[in-house]
Amino acid sequence: MQAQEIKKMLVIGAGLMGRQIALQGALFEVEVVMYGRSEISLARARRHLKRYASYLTQGGFIGSDKAAQALKRITLTTDPIVAAANVDLVSESVTENLSLKQQIWAQFGPLLPAQAILTTNSSMLLPSEFAAACGRPERFLAWHFHQLCFIKNVVDIMPHAQTDLQYVQTLTEFSRCLQLQPIVLRKEHRGYVFNAMLTNLLTAALELVVADVANVEDIDRAWKTVMQTPQGPFGIMDGVGLDTVAHILRFGVAVAPENPLYAGALEWLQPKIEQGHLGQKTGRGFYSYSRPKLASVS
Repeated sequence: MQAQEIKKMLVIGAGLMGRQIALQGALFEVEVVMYGRSEISLARARRHLKRYASYLTQGGFIGSDKAAQALKRITLTTDPIVAAANVDLVSESVTENLSLKQQIWAQFGPLLPAQAILTTNSSMLLPSEFAAACGRPERFLAWHFHQLCFIKNVVDIMPHAQTDLQYVQTLTEFSRCLQLQPIVLRKEHRGYVFNAMLTNLLTAALELVVADVANVEDIDRAWKTVMQTPQGPFGIMDGVGLDTVAHILRFGVAVAPENPLYAGALEWLQPKIEQGHLGQKTGRGFYSYSRPKLASVS
């Protein structure tokens, strides 16, 4: 399959990144079907797709007609058979849970057309860890987006040992068709490129505060002042979402139980999560925000 032959894309998962990936495809005249497990999740996705389109229109990134046409190209369904019909490319963006991803790919694998290219937007799990579940590991690889992918348009392409490299080339070309900047990894690596660097920064900041070396505000002030950036590491965590940060920390506990930092940071972060202070999307995290940002879960 050539990049120009990809006309229909399935997005599995109607959450934060699934919505963005769906709209990115639809903006460039790809027919998109989004699968969600419940009508509630799809109703939320519809609201957010409209908000993203409005954001891009008001920001001058696209015209209102292009936004309206893109939204018309997106179909939402809870029926896996309907979702899988006649698709050329699949992007999976379900929760970063190995067992769940294996279940999803085992469910969809037999339903998908033989020619479809199969991808995951997983950020920490490696494609080799669940490629077998789809039944066609040679067609399976990672295609990892960043938030907001319309603007922060770097996309990581990461094959695993069994991936047929022709699909790496096709996906690279298709990414450019969507005005994305593809970065092809030479081998599997947790966190890909940017996230690997970012995780080290955030982990170092958490280590400083858990060890009571300095407070959140001073740690952020040091980073912002020296690096001349608008946000420090804790401001970045508010943008990522403290629930997501906690998930990454749990993953750290699982893969490196001998490192006490992950468990200590998770314990320190837990009270905020229990109070629902998840960052920008809820209006409060390490800092308070006048209103929840575009990533709001409401």
